[in-house]
Amino acid sequence: MGLSVTLNTAMRALLAQQQAVDVVAHNVSNVTTLGYTRQRVRMQAIPGAYIATGSAVPGAGVEIVSIERLRDMFSNFHIRNASHAFGRYMAQAQSLQRVEIAFGEPSDAGLRAAMSQFWNNWRDLANAPDSAAARNAVIQNGQTLAFVARRIHTSLTALRNEANARVGQDINEINALTEQIATLNGQIVSVSAGPNEGSDLRDQRDLALDRLSTLIDIDYIEDDTGGINVSINGRSLVSRTTAQEIYGAPDILNNNYVELRFVTDDAAVDVRDGEVQGLIYQRDTDLEGRIADLDTLIGTIITDVNAAHSAGYGLDGVTGRNFFSGTDASDIAIDAALLADTNILAAATAGDPSDPAVTPPGDGSNASTISDLQYARGLVAGTATYDEFYEGVIGSIGVATREAEGKVQSQGFMLEHLEQLRQSESGVNLDEEMVQLVRYQRAYEAAARLVAVADEMLDTLINRMAL
Repeated sequence: MGLSVTLNTAMRALLAQQQAVDVVAHNVSNVTTLGYTRQRVRMQAIPGAYIATGSAVPGAGVEIVSIERLRDMFSNFHIRNASHAFGRYMAQAQSLQRVEIAFGEPSDAGLRAAMSQFWNNWRDLANAPDSAAARNAVIQNGQTLAFVARRIHTSLTALRNEANARVGQDINEINALTEQIATLNGQIVSVSAGPNEGSDLRDQRDLALDRLSTLIDIDYIEDDTGGINVSINGRSLVSRTTAQEIYGAPDILNNNYVELRFVTDDAAVDVRDGEVQGLIYQRDTDLEGRIADLDTLIGTIITDVNAAHSAGYGLDGVTGRNFFSGTDASDIAIDAALLADTNILAAATAGDPSDPAVTPPGDGSNASTISDLQYARGLVAGTATYDEFYEGVIGSIGVATREAEGKVQSQGFMLEHLEQLRQSESGVNLDEEMVQLVRYQRAYEAAARLVAVADEMLDTLINRMAL
């Protein structure tokens, strides 16, 4: 009886230590797997059967209680909270960097250079109002100014559309992640009923939660069954094995850009942080403001130049004609009549309208008046010139970009530190795994030796009884 108990005890030890070695092997093989959490076998002693005589009862060996993940829930919580802001700052920084590229300042091909050359050409025309070359230069550089303004406007509008498209892509990813979490919830709850808590499944779910936290500002809580319930500002996204789908509804009051709504009741999704919020802010606030500033500048130039030009006279003695067509940066262009005949460019303040057949020599005073508009303070309630206003626009973009980049860097450092803390607890350390491997190996060898001893004892006992 005693030797059979010894054999059973040794057998349990062999099985337990072998399983522990299997867990170490699993850890080592996943040392480079993204999101993997190292695992440990938790063992406990098996108490011996009670004997009524009161004699000492030896234990019955060891058994595997569970295979546990070494992950700190508080590290996860802090990382996901920090990920909300990181996603928002990153979306804003990337967009603002593209805005800087769109304006392209400082550059010889930028709007500042185009405006400066435009005013200089009017000065040249004032000195030689009859010069065909000077007139052509005014028209050509006016076209350049219009082209650069339209290009910047088109680029900024494209950035708004791109941000809107990315919001739509994020909606699809959010739905995929919430569906994945719901599915994994069901699998984890089923597995957790046994000694295995579904470590690898939980790793997959944690990765999904990490990514979801970057996209939107979620809250989550794990229930007593092992499932995780996810919500956004009080509204459920995942409840056990059920995911609430969202969709992008076109907003007719906002260029048909998408806004997030729940499929079930069409209620708006209250997104306050994360990459999605950063994209929405850029699309509806920052970029819209940049376009409005550009339109204000170009619209004022159009109005002022047209007013001065229509008051002057061309070489044909006719007045009252515009220089620019369009109303803002989206459609600014040179008036079609000027493109067809540069002689009607109004460089003079006086002509000979009584005799249209005569081409008056005129003067360049009106061209000088138009060139002086460069120094007129017609913007920001009469306090800023065109150049000053534009410098303010470029300066604000630079400040906003540097601020967003700084926040990305700061938040990135915080996330990196938190991730290091999480990895110190959850990451696989090969040196530590080798120590554990030797430990389990020695225990396995000892259990095998115990089997051999018990076998020898049985052999001795049986042989002696035979004698």
